[in-house]
Amino acid sequence: MGVVKQDETNGLVIQRNSVADQVYFDLRAKLLSGQIAQGERIVEASIAKSLGISRAPIREAVNRLTEAGLLESRTHYGTSVIQMSAEKIRELYVVRNAIEALAIRAVAERHTSEDIKKLRKLIKTMSNFAKNRDLPGLVDAELEFHEALWRMAKNPYIEKVAGLLFDHLRLALTIDNAGYKNLMDVAQEHEPLVQAIESGDPDKAAAALAEHIMTSLDAFASTK
Repeated sequence: MGVVKQDETNGLVIQRNSVADQVYFDLRAKLLSGQIAQGERIVEASIAKSLGISRAPIREAVNRLTEAGLLESRTHYGTSVIQMSAEKIRELYVVRNAIEALAIRAVAERHTSEDIKKLRKLIKTMSNFAKNRDLPGLVDAELEFHEALWRMAKNPYIEKVAGLLFDHLRLALTIDNAGYKNLMDVAQEHEPLVQAIESGDPDKAAAALAEHIMTSLDAFASTK
């Protein structure tokens, strides 16, 4: 195996055998953290200059993010970060409910005691962040809870679709972390999901999830 050469440019370590991948993950992280704002233009030449690399890997990374729906290209304007309107958020939550319902049904049918322990541990983590008024930490912990849930379903197709949806959800949450008013309520709203999973009843679990997602959507709508 050959030695991988690395260059460090503006704090970003670039492996020369996967420059486009490195740029992709760097841009994606900045989009999902809000460092690059919704609606902001993506200028390939400027990025290439700041990183000291050619435009080819930048273009490849931008194309991948566009295919994922995180960027959009418009005539006479160029490429920019998508803007999550109220309608887009509603559509996102409709699909999110459908995908997560498949996951939670599967988990309710064949969960383990370790699964339950992990989910409750994540709820405790959320509660700790809520007590400390640590909103970014709470957001990350909540998304980690839901990611753990759909990974427990052990269905690669659910994982792939849910992963894409959650990138869009995280992008939506960059709008002043919309929907997070009473932080402790956000944490406690996840316990009914775990109780429904413990019951072993897929219908009960799916119903609890639907109520949870509708509550989240209503909270989101109140901020728009």
